Amino acid sequence: MKLWRVTNWRTRWALWIAGVLVALLLALLVGAWAMLRLLRPVDGEWAQTLHIGPWQRAISMPAVIRLATHPVTLRVLEGRTVRTPFGRVAIAPDGPDAWRATCAPCALRGIGLPGDAVRLTRLVVTLARDADMNLQGDFALGEADHAVRGRWRAVLTPQQLELSAQGDVTPIADAFALFASTIPELPRAQVDGLMRFDLRLRLPERTLEFHPRLDGFRVAGLGTEALLNAAPNCGADGAVPAGGFGTWLPRAVIAAEDQRFHEHPGYDLDEIGNALSFEPQRGASTLSQQLARLVYTGGARGHARKLRELLYAVELDRTLGKARVMHLYLSLVPWGQGRCGAHAAAAQLLHKRVDRLTPAEAAWLASLLHNPDLELARFDAHGEVNAARVRWVLSQMRPVPRTPKPPARHAEPPSDATAAPIQQALALALAR
Repeated sequence: MKLWRVTNWRTRWALWIAGVLVALLLALLVGAWAMLRLLRPVDGEWAQTLHIGPWQRAISMPAVIRLATHPVTLRVLEGRTVRTPFGRVAIAPDGPDAWRATCAPCALRGIGLPGDAVRLTRLVVTLARDADMNLQGDFALGEADHAVRGRWRAVLTPQQLELSAQGDVTPIADAFALFASTIPELPRAQVDGLMRFDLRLRLPERTLEFHPRLDGFRVAGLGTEALLNAAPNCGADGAVPAGGFGTWLPRAVIAAEDQRFHEHPGYDLDEIGNALSFEPQRGASTLSQQLARLVYTGGARGHARKLRELLYAVELDRTLGKARVMHLYLSLVPWGQGRCGAHAAAAQLLHKRVDRLTPAEAAWLASLLHNPDLELARFDAHGEVNAARVRWVLSQMRPVPRTPKPPARHAEPPSDATAAPIQQALALALAR
């Protein structure tokens, strides 16, 4: 009888535990079902596909954002630290119905920013809802004493999220200090001036508009004045003739690579904004920045190299002047297949002195600079020049070269056996 009572007690306890587990499982299933119902997108709504093993389901991104930023969710997270792809984020109250998220250190990646991850020692964002239930708040990048601060606002519709941010007026030196660990020159650089910016990001369209404004940007202390009397070392093939680089090649290079060369102070804000878009149509580097890459920073990719180039370019433009920047650039720039400088490119590709190039020849050489190895490989493979790009460079040269009288429509290549194959292909391409 006693044994039966013990067994009965144990059975009841096991049944009770089993019942609790079943109830919890049912609650989880009901909760998951309710969550999936809540996150199910309607027709035309912004959606992403969620993959869990072999299972996948479309979820509504506006619903996810609303759920993640709902006051109930944020109250549950108060005082907690959440592991995110950007780093550990601590959630704390910041007044009535407002919260503060602190990420330190923080790596901004995978949120639509082009290029490599932007690593910050500290990022603080406050969050609240306005009268229209849109999200808004402040942000601070970096350590408190020298943080880059501003305001942000996010408008969420069924089709998209539009995030806008405005940076407060900030010393440019504080902005560079955000990346001090990746800019070895920063301790000796004297950076003056003020900056602010406007940013607009749209998802899922992935359109990014970035408009920086700089005032009084000046850099000293990097030692670029040493290049005033330095002799470029490209070997005998790179020696510049007494006539310099002639009339047409400098104009063609400006047309192809940096059309505001004579107007900007070493950097071009319009091109910087374009380069930060998701699908930039052209490079952002001015000739001064490209010279900085050739002499100082090397070809490593990433935002750190771009920032280093910017520092050097601003100082180079001031210490050397435009003429010297152009001279050094044309003396050092790689022109494909191991060629160093414009003199070697003209001599080896066109069998001419660089100061005796025609406008078309200069335009063709300049058209290679965006990717000289690739362009020359294509010529070697197909025997044709990129006529569309050459014509575009010619059209952008100032003053526009006078167009020579074209040969007959079905003209044959020049019969002169000494004519370079590239010159023949160029003549035929421009005659079409």
